[in-house]
Amino acid sequence: MIGSFPETNVVGAPSLSRPGSRTICHHLSPMNEPTNLPRVYGEKEIGRILKRATELQVEEPTAPSAAGVTLKELEDIAAEAGIDPTYLRRAALEMDSGVHDRSFWAEVAGEDIVLVREVTLDGEVPDRGFEHIATTIQSVSREHGQPSLLGRTLTWRAETANKSRTIQIVVSSRDGHTRVRLEENLSQLAAGLIAGTTTGVGIGVGVGIGLPIGLEVLGSALFAVAAPLGMIGISYIASRAIYRAIVRRRNRAVNELFERTVAEARASIASVAAVGPGKDASTAISPQI
Repeated sequence: MIGSFPETNVVGAPSLSRPGSRTICHHLSPMNEPTNLPRVYGEKEIGRILKRATELQVEEPTAPSAAGVTLKELEDIAAEAGIDPTYLRRAALEMDSGVHDRSFWAEVAGEDIVLVREVTLDGEVPDRGFEHIATTIQSVSREHGQPSLLGRTLTWRAETANKSRTIQIVVSSRDGHTRVRLEENLSQLAAGLIAGTTTGVGIGVGVGIGLPIGLEVLGSALFAVAAPLGMIGISYIASRAIYRAIVRRRNRAVNELFERTVAEARASIASVAAVGPGKDASTAISPQI
């Protein structure tokens, strides 16, 4: 006979043992399992909760006003919410530089007319570093630009052959800081696309075709007026959609160019710290081509 074992009613709670007794284990049923597990919220729910909490704080007159948070604290909140801090930093940068303070013409076009990226770095770029930055810009950009160096300020400018887009990058380094600003102007592109499509297609087709059909074929003055207006509206909507697609593509290219330029500026600044101030840091810099 197998040796005696203590009888238990619940796992881990032994009772008195008897010779020949066997172990009896009563497992917890699903009804007894803990139900106070923490609730997990999805991304959309998190957004709605934060939006509603903000509204409640504004509506409640006795609620204490928030003193504000730093970018690092925002990054921690974004990380906990499952948001990539890279996009949060980019959003903060766009807000600080006034990218989304749209003008009247930006509202008409349906997207930004000028794409702006700007950041200020701690430290200064050495003299030799400006050459490497210009090389990086030219290697990443698809346009042939003209760099110029005046004192401690590098300016790189390029425009397309039809002059529909102009892009300018300024890197200035002084007083212990380096400022990198990129600006791409799409005003000529937006004006040519929207005005050209609306007037050329909308008015040209609407008046040239719709008006004769309405008056001579259908004998309807209402159709003769509605057809040109409808074609103008359709042309305007189509041109805005095309322009938004172009801006999305340009934003991706601008982000890549700006990030590579900033990375090269950081590398140049870091090379000064590596070799020590007052020494030649040119050999410690390698352009990112």
